[in-house]
Amino acid sequence: MATIKYDDKTLRAMFGKPIQPTIPIALNEISIEAQKLAGKLSISGVQPKLSVWLDGEKLIPVEKDGQYILKPQTQDFPELPQNEYLCMQMGKRFGLNTAQFVLLGLSDGSPAYVVKRFDRFKKGRRVEKLACEDMHQILGGPDKYAGSHEQVAKVIKEHCRFAPLELQRLFEMTVFNFAIGNGDAHRKNFSLLTSADGTVALSPAYDLVSSRLVIPEEDEELALSLNGKHNRLRRADFLTYADHVGIGTSYAEGRITDLLSLRDEFLGLIGHSMLTAGLRDRLRGILTERLSRLE
Repeated sequence: MATIKYDDKTLRAMFGKPIQPTIPIALNEISIEAQKLAGKLSISGVQPKLSVWLDGEKLIPVEKDGQYILKPQTQDFPELPQNEYLCMQMGKRFGLNTAQFVLLGLSDGSPAYVVKRFDRFKKGRRVEKLACEDMHQILGGPDKYAGSHEQVAKVIKEHCRFAPLELQRLFEMTVFNFAIGNGDAHRKNFSLLTSADGTVALSPAYDLVSSRLVIPEEDEELALSLNGKHNRLRRADFLTYADHVGIGTSYAEGRITDLLSLRDEFLGLIGHSMLTAGLRDRLRGILTERLSRLE
């Protein structure tokens, strides 16, 4: 993988100092490291994840109190780290409050997506935890794909101090997920974070990825229903949803217009991304088709 050079501002936000750490692990060692820590970290689906800690200028696996989550390449879905890195870049450009993230190389040069945990912070030499619950935990039940965006909005109204602002953020995340072809944004992908002063708010956006890009036969355009639908969504559905949860049509119209205005910039980001040519072309097609339905 070609090395991406990050500016000092990005590195300080991510690592607390202007360094670009190395990862002394190869891709074929990830599963071994995960097995060592089995039961002590989150490993979901087909993509193993490692909890890692910044030790000097290296990111190393740890059993607990990890500052970062590392997601490597997987055999099942091509170029997932590059995919998520690109989608998070696009989300940030749209104005989403995203988790801090970078794309780094493992010791064998294979790419790994690294995201900073927003529910952890250092206090002296200790790592403190912030309360963070995802919507699956809050709503309950066995199926993380069950329910609707309207249910998520209801939870926000019940728990968030500044609910109108958080509802706007939820709308932005939802319409962006649709635009990039993220049909896998289930209940675990939306969380409420309690800050040190006790304020409950929607957490920074995370797990923004184009699932349609790696699963072309994916059944649904949105994992959670919106306006009673999972598929064949159009601009009117998002505006009806916004009005139903109390966001206001004028705000929703404005943010959709903002998203549409970024079309050429998004296409440029795709063109300069770390994805291979075939996947770049497919993502351009997904984005263009989805934005046309929002016009």
